[in-house]
Amino acid sequence: MTQADVLVIGGGPAGATVAGLLAKYRPDARVTLLERDTFPRFHVGETFVSEINRILAELGVYDAVDAAGFVRKYGATFRWGSDVATWNLTFGELEPLRPQEEKVDAVQTAYTWHVDRAVYDDLLLRHAASLGVEVRHHVEVTDLLHDDDGRVCGVRLADGETLTARFVVDATGQSGLLGSSRDRELDPRLRNIAYWAYYEDVDLVPEWCGGRERSRAFICAHGLGWTWVFPIDERRVSVGVVTTAQAHASRAHRDPESFFLEALDTSPELRHILRDARMVTYAPGMPNVHRIADFSYISRTIVQPGLIRTGDAAGFVDPILSVGAFLGQTSARHLAYSLATLLDPACRLDEDTVLRAYADQTADTLAAFRELTYFFYRFNERHDAWWQHARDLVAHAGLPRAATDKQAFAIFASGFAARRSVFREPTQVFDEPFFHDAFRRLVEPGAVLPSPPRAAHSTDVLRLIGEPTLTASAVPLDGRGRVVPALRVAFPAHDAGGGDRLGRRILVPPSMA
Repeated sequence: MTQADVLVIGGGPAGATVAGLLAKYRPDARVTLLERDTFPRFHVGETFVSEINRILAELGVYDAVDAAGFVRKYGATFRWGSDVATWNLTFGELEPLRPQEEKVDAVQTAYTWHVDRAVYDDLLLRHAASLGVEVRHHVEVTDLLHDDDGRVCGVRLADGETLTARFVVDATGQSGLLGSSRDRELDPRLRNIAYWAYYEDVDLVPEWCGGRERSRAFICAHGLGWTWVFPIDERRVSVGVVTTAQAHASRAHRDPESFFLEALDTSPELRHILRDARMVTYAPGMPNVHRIADFSYISRTIVQPGLIRTGDAAGFVDPILSVGAFLGQTSARHLAYSLATLLDPACRLDEDTVLRAYADQTADTLAAFRELTYFFYRFNERHDAWWQHARDLVAHAGLPRAATDKQAFAIFASGFAARRSVFREPTQVFDEPFFHDAFRRLVEPGAVLPSPPRAAHSTDVLRLIGEPTLTASAVPLDGRGRVVPALRVAFPAHDAGGGDRLGRRILVPPSMA
């Protein structure tokens, strides 16, 4: 029987991130990672948002990723909604809005990458091993071990070997651990199907795709859903079609390749881009067109005694904003901070509080991105309506008043706001803008607010929308590898449908109880 402090199951980006950061911040901890497959191995999800760069820098792998030869991505171009014209989102337009403290010795975020996930995942896993993580390949977990109190305390492998650990991390992605996919709550509004394939000799039109030197992902809506187009290396371009289950069922052609080609043919832009292109297989023996269905979900048990899910094992949101890898590695980073704190002999926080805080933040972040995704799928919306809605979702990020609605959308879609909502030290951010935002969000909806914004005065009468629920929580300290106590303040949603759920939950210092 082998013992570890933390046992990570799954060697994808989330598993490699949680294991690698644990090895960095708790080098005395025994961290073992089990991977079923042989790396490098095929995986979809090849385009990133720029805030993932900060995670890679903290992990110590940014330079290696930047030197790996991946195509640099500077943003995205959208052909969407009722407007026939395209519009761009560029990561560099966020730089003037960043707080000064984030610009000092910070990694660049003007570009990120389109990647070949087989290469990227292998690079991350090798880096985790270099940090001291014990990585074991070709290992299949067949059962979970439980102690007398029902707590997960280890795993049994296919060869009969048992491994025990204080914490077991499920980082098995969308495949799920031992049937855990049955524990997922599928989003009824995002019952979609994705098809994708790879092409060579694609015309990456600079107007839409930026070319290869200043590449942007091209996101194009059409009659059967929407399509992504972006290069994953110097030769191959990833092309995907996302459609609804209903649209797929209504077509005469049901086989993946026929439906895929029919969808691409509905768009004049896509016909132009692919006019001289040829479809190629990713590797010999693989199909031309790949398929995945019902990929928007959240686990009902992100945390249970001894077992914590992270990355896609915890939840996933439709790929329209290309945030899959970012959300997975952000979740893993938060979990690494939480476990590093709990493994500290001097830790005074209790396990339930720390891991509940992790689960709450993971669910809140997924909910926010789902809400913006709902707006994207209203095909008759104008793009400026999405930008305005994004501003509502990221108001807690402390945007300068001069920020435009489009910049607010870029802040949301790049991952900037999500990262700040997770990794902020309360004593540094609970300043006047924060309290004004708390006032604005917690008063009765529709109340007239001061303009220009000002701090609440002692003579002001505040009307709360309901009785608050106070819960002990914790927040991670950016770059410090640990979490500190916080107080979670939640107010009931305004309407029966859930309303702005994320906007009515805030974290404050415990002294404010």
